[in-house]
Amino acid sequence: MIHLEKITRENWRQATFVTTDPQKKCPLDEEWVTSAAFSIVQSVYEPEWESRLIMDDDTIVGFIFYGWWAEKEAPLFCRYMIDVDYQGKGYGKAALPIIIDEMMRQYQTNRIFLTLEKENKRAVRLYTSFGFVPTGELDEGEEIYVYSKD
Repeated sequence: MIHLEKITRENWRQATFVTTDPQKKCPLDEEWVTSAAFSIVQSVYEPEWESRLIMDDDTIVGFIFYGWWAEKEAPLFCRYMIDVDYQGKGYGKAALPIIIDEMMRQYQTNRIFLTLEKENKRAVRLYTSFGFVPTGELDEGEEIYVYSKD
């Protein structure tokens, strides 16, 4: 069953190897997203950020990174990746509503922001299919999207 799990002393090393890179080099910046390794370190030293593994039973299939966006006074869904070995198997679609529900519960809110590069067509399709809509704003060159549950 798909669920989220905190990064812990026992699993952080495995978490840093979640990658979207087909060559599995684990670069700091992958094609569309900053690496899991960088995100985990960031969440340790910047407590407003959270890192979670996406699990399928005992198997790590992906990674998410999110936190509080003070500028918008709302949570920001910042980084989302399904490991290259598990892409194309439905995990992205299966995990996204779980992530949205967790963030809304944790932050007691009915809206979530995210930013992404418009060239990342696959991500644009995924997020818009779940109700994220562009705001027309940019943040560091990326388009800002918002999800609202009314």
